[in-house]
Amino acid sequence: MSLEEASTIERASDDDELARLQESLDRIEICRKSSPCVSVTEDTQKADLLAMLTRIVKVRCHPNEVPFTVHGGAAQSRLILIELVHHSDLLNVLDMNDILLSIDGRKISGMLLSDVRLLLEVSFATKEFITLEVINGGSIPTDLRELLANREYAQLQMVIRDNVYQKTVPYTTRPPKDGEIDGVHYRFVDVPFFQHMQQTNQLLEHGHYQEDQ
Repeated sequence: MSLEEASTIERASDDDELARLQESLDRIEICRKSSPCVSVTEDTQKADLLAMLTRIVKVRCHPNEVPFTVHGGAAQSRLILIELVHHSDLLNVLDMNDILLSIDGRKISGMLLSDVRLLLEVSFATKEFITLEVINGGSIPTDLRELLANREYAQLQMVIRDNVYQKTVPYTTRPPKDGEIDGVHYRFVDVPFFQHMQQTNQLLEHGHYQEDQ
């Protein structure tokens, strides 16, 4: 398959994935200021633990070949996971459901699966090697909601929020400020509607923020 053909397929699947993202994550209220406070010590300890769990993997690239495939992604409220390993030299290096954290320094937690696949496809086709940050499967939760609810993963939460924020419009119960457009900056809803979304687990993350008067 040519890169042009693959790109066309990716764009089509991206539309489908964005629709699923809207269904599962559209009702997010992600507010950086509403995150629970984490002490410097706790944050450092968890960062050190993640650093100890993370290993670096260098993968040789070959045009028109896919060394491995991935699954998961924000539309499924999952981290990006290794699906299948195709290159024999990676069979003892990558395992099914290993957690992929970054590709050549690009942090990918919270990204759409189609975006990650496109990033990998272009890298495989244009580079001699790519460098991955990987954690063994089962070492940390893979559900984004679970990760965002656990303040021990503060650094990973920031990556997830930044990536999810690029694809979603958060919900809020506060009135719009001057210049804010419903559906562009936020989706403005009343409290009963927001509580219904919260009670039916339609929010990836939610919180309260009292703005200074």
